[in-house]
Amino acid sequence: MSITPETLTVAQLGERGVAGIRLLHAGARHHSPVGVPYAVEFRDPRPWLSGGELVLTTGSLLHDDWKAWQDFFAGLAEAGACAVVVSTGSDRPLVSLPTELMDLAQAAGLTLFGAPAGASLTSISRDVTAARISAERTVLQESFDLQMTLTGVVARGGNLDDLVQGWHRATGETVCVLDRVGRTLARSAGVDPDVLAILRQEVQDDPPGLTGSRQLSGREDVNLPEGLELRSFSGGSSVRGYLARGSSGSQVTDLAVPALLSLLALEFERRWFLDEPTRRKRAQYVTRLLSSSEEGRNRALLHSLGVDAMELWGVAVEARNETHAEVLVDDLALLLPTQLMRQEGRIVECLAVQDPRETLERLGLGVPLGIGTPVPPAQASRTMRQAHSALETSRRAGAIISFVDGSAHDFLLNVADPAYLRSFADAVLAPLDSAPQGEVLLQTLHTWLLENRSLDTTAERLAVHRHTVRNRVQRIMQLTGHSLDSVDVQTELWLALKARGIGQD
Repeated sequence: MSITPETLTVAQLGERGVAGIRLLHAGARHHSPVGVPYAVEFRDPRPWLSGGELVLTTGSLLHDDWKAWQDFFAGLAEAGACAVVVSTGSDRPLVSLPTELMDLAQAAGLTLFGAPAGASLTSISRDVTAARISAERTVLQESFDLQMTLTGVVARGGNLDDLVQGWHRATGETVCVLDRVGRTLARSAGVDPDVLAILRQEVQDDPPGLTGSRQLSGREDVNLPEGLELRSFSGGSSVRGYLARGSSGSQVTDLAVPALLSLLALEFERRWFLDEPTRRKRAQYVTRLLSSSEEGRNRALLHSLGVDAMELWGVAVEARNETHAEVLVDDLALLLPTQLMRQEGRIVECLAVQDPRETLERLGLGVPLGIGTPVPPAQASRTMRQAHSALETSRRAGAIISFVDGSAHDFLLNVADPAYLRSFADAVLAPLDSAPQGEVLLQTLHTWLLENRSLDTTAERLAVHRHTVRNRVQRIMQLTGHSLDSVDVQTELWLALKARGIGQD
């Protein structure tokens, strides 16, 4: 099929002789769409126009007052009228159009039409409206035909490449389809590797949102297709992929783009269902690894998958909904990369074979996400438990949380509210803060706890006598009113010292 029709333009209005009008002067908006025909018989037309109208007039208040006509034309240009039609005749203020009017229209940059002698403004308006409707109907019909052609491609079992090639043949536009991580899945002729690299970078760095569209400007080193835009298409409430299109500016194609996006989303859904057996296998692998603590067995399973990993990282993600979780399963399997992936409702679990933190932070999922510590394959269940613990904290903190193995106090301090930590430390350490030589007591307490409450080691670290350390510890007990033999007291004091930042220099 060929795409030819467009909305009726001012130029076509004269070429087709609509309503018998004839072109006398082509102005600045000669190729603009013909707006609503509107009769104006006022000296100042500006209050009556909103822009784009085809103004019809007999000049009943202007006659041969050329200064008044000059102001009238200037007002039309200022208000954004697409053109003006002046009706003349023996019963009109002007019997014919004088050259003065054409000169004034030229000075104002207005397109000027003359109407057949005696033609009523009503008949001109009716004929112009009919021509506009006819052109719009043709555009809609051509767009519908294009949409039906694309639907036929899908109905006959066509894939993404068939859709892209079908659009390219019908419209001549260059197009390509990318997944959520920027991989090119299908493309037409005219999309070279440099353009694909730019599109991939756009998707990875700053992708359009759920209903987003972005125009891509030219680069000095890359010749981008004219009118190149990047648009997302979705399934449910999640972005499925992106359509890059070098727009031709045709109204027919612009109207058909939403249908193309819907068909692309449908094709992605179909591909997802076809991949269901693969996803089930991935889930089975994860279940087997998490249920086994035998190093040899787990390494053998990884080896059967072609994975030679000494360590695994647990990752737990809470998607916005189950549809979003389905999308994340495929994205994470590609990005991390790993086959060890499973989904349970909104939760996606995976065992990464390389440190996933940088990749996940760059991806910016914007949902709760926890990461476990690296462990040998035999301890896969441990890193996954850590990931779920970090996920719980991520829900409250609103950021990606990595579990800190062996330093639970650091983990808690990193996710707690800073204002709360300051008030907690001040409350616990207040008796020492206000005491003489409070700084010395705080430093002694920190060193003593750090050295497992050894007087000798603490004295050596502080370069003082062990009796001095004993006296300071007794003074701390008196000031706080607590026995330092209590694990609870020791933990509280240690957390307060860490929250204060003592000992970090």
